[in-house]
Amino acid sequence: KRKKDPSLHLCRFLFQNGRLENIFSDLIYDRFSIELTKILKPSVTGGGCVLSCVEEQFLWDCKQLGAYSPTVLLNTLLFFFCKYFGFTTVEQHRRLSFANITLCTKTSKSNTKTTFLRFHPPTCTNQEESDTYDVPAKKVKKNESEEDFLEMMENQENPLRCPVRLYEFYLSKCPASLRQRSDLFYLQPDRSCLPSSPLWFSPAPLNDSSMEATIIRILAVRGLQEGAREGTCMAP
Repeated sequence: KRKKDPSLHLCRFLFQNGRLENIFSDLIYDRFSIELTKILKPSVTGGGCVLSCVEEQFLWDCKQLGAYSPTVLLNTLLFFFCKYFGFTTVEQHRRLSFANITLCTKTSKSNTKTTFLRFHPPTCTNQEESDTYDVPAKKVKKNESEEDFLEMMENQENPLRCPVRLYEFYLSKCPASLRQRSDLFYLQPDRSCLPSSPLWFSPAPLNDSSMEATIIRILAVRGLQEGAREGTCMAP
């Protein structure tokens, strides 16, 4: 069943009238967000097709992606890992942690430096766990003796939309005591903070229901659902 995404019209209306609130996080839009997620979930999780007018460019233009607030920044990270690693479930995103994502740099033969994020999936204890948390993205191996890992390249043309730069900014807004944890990555936004606050996130992990709702909306973006299913790992 094909469904239209009504969030497009509300986003456009708010943006054109100078309103920058987030329709997916602000409490006054809570009912709308819940109902939209209910509409999209059967098609997105059931392998259906969502007839959506929302494209990635539109989300950037309407400031629904970027670093404008804690929630927008968090949604942007979820968007990147959905798009470039093919993570489409809460379980896959839960594999991410501060400890298993590293910032790396490599130099080409022409002496050009490229920065990227490298994710080392946690080691599974048995075959059943491996099947449950299977990583759909393309895997990269240095050699047979080393574990698989995934890489996400920087966006040199547009730093404001660069996964590496936004990840670094996210780290700077998280409590320093958590930045090496192996069991945390997505943290709960601190609703009381200001844009100028040194910290944007609390020590509490983002709950599963909020993460699932965000993933569902992300996968409704035109073309993203198919790309995530293919599990390609590429530069933005």
